[in-house]
Amino acid sequence: MAGEYSNQNSKKVLAADADPAVLQAVKDQLGALGFHTTAVDTDTMATEHLKSEMFGVILVDHDMGGPGAGVKLLELAKEMQPDGSRILLASGVGVDEMTKIVTKGLVFRYLTKPWMTNDMKVAALNAAERYSLLKEIEAQENRIETLTEKLQIAEQSVSQANANLGATTEASEDSGEDAAPATRVSVSYSQDDENIALAAMNRMLYTFHPNLGNTAMRAKALCATIADSMGLTDDETHILSLAAQTHDVGLMSCEIGMVRRWMRSPAKCTIEEMDVIKKHPGLAEETLLSLNESYAPVAKIVRHHHENWDGSGYPDKLKGETIPKLARLLGPVIYYCNQNMADMALIREMETELADRVFDPDAVRALVQAVPLTRMPRGEREILLIELRPGMELARPIVNTNNMKLVDAGVILEEKHVNKVHSINNMTPINPLCLVYC
Repeated sequence: MAGEYSNQNSKKVLAADADPAVLQAVKDQLGALGFHTTAVDTDTMATEHLKSEMFGVILVDHDMGGPGAGVKLLELAKEMQPDGSRILLASGVGVDEMTKIVTKGLVFRYLTKPWMTNDMKVAALNAAERYSLLKEIEAQENRIETLTEKLQIAEQSVSQANANLGATTEASEDSGEDAAPATRVSVSYSQDDENIALAAMNRMLYTFHPNLGNTAMRAKALCATIADSMGLTDDETHILSLAAQTHDVGLMSCEIGMVRRWMRSPAKCTIEEMDVIKKHPGLAEETLLSLNESYAPVAKIVRHHHENWDGSGYPDKLKGETIPKLARLLGPVIYYCNQNMADMALIREMETELADRVFDPDAVRALVQAVPLTRMPRGEREILLIELRPGMELARPIVNTNNMKLVDAGVILEEKHVNKVHSINNMTPINPLCLVYC
């Protein structure tokens, strides 16, 4: 998806620094990467450019216009162009002050003067990627809004047409005239429109947390195999596929840290946090129904994908076969796709410990049969540094606190890579989260 999106402003840079040498260095280093840099040496000029142009990346010197005055320019940039990725160029800034700046959300990254050339390049590329993702999400949300408006207009037209048909039929009956049965009008939606909405939802899921987007893709693939092997009808297959792709959209209303804890170990969540988490099936149901009432069958399956076979699930504590059939099929698929252990160990756990308690035993058997027959899509999963193992392939580079690459994306990890990352992390803690292909 990201590769399909293009925004010409993502590589437009506004660099504000009173030192001409600094501005020239920024232009030279970023120019080689295809960035177009507008260099200004006063906060007044920077403000004028912010009023007239859009920038994907905004670099500001901490002391621009006087000691610490650059922070005011950052605040102004955040207000005028909130999506712009702001980078602070700092020298001699204390930890407390920098913490305040970061806590206020004024900067995406900060670089210490003088910086390493590679640090500047990595920071700028990451900043441009962030800006592009934000704009991509905005564009997809606009497309969903437009699609929703089209659907609402179509529904209103159909409702009015059917009301008119009803009035005509009643008039004919009252007059005693014979009339051909009136054909009710129904509204139909193109596959393209549906695909746009689903693609946007998946991209938003992935951006919120990569594991959610990855699970949606993998669950869709497994459900297609299960539907085929069980001989589900076309309607059932379509409903199951849509539910697999949209079951977690309600989680985007939760705080990301809470979602991370829940995905890694629900036992680490507080009772209050679990109460919030348990609302996500209902929120996803509401989201689908808000798109169109025709998604009601999908919304029903999504609502019940966390019900347990023994009645201990949520939100409605349904039990056994009172849980909709497609929801019973979807439950073990989602659990399987969310785990990060070896297939055989995971399947053994599901067959011996979870079947007949959490999941419908027949649904678990259907999943076990589907796994070897399914070509799982390549996705990305967020893991902790301590979970890195030789043989894993990085989906994003691992960088140190100065944004210098320790291991590049695409590298298949060897023991030496893992040891290097752990050694550096022990000396200077780095981001504990990383992305690997799965």
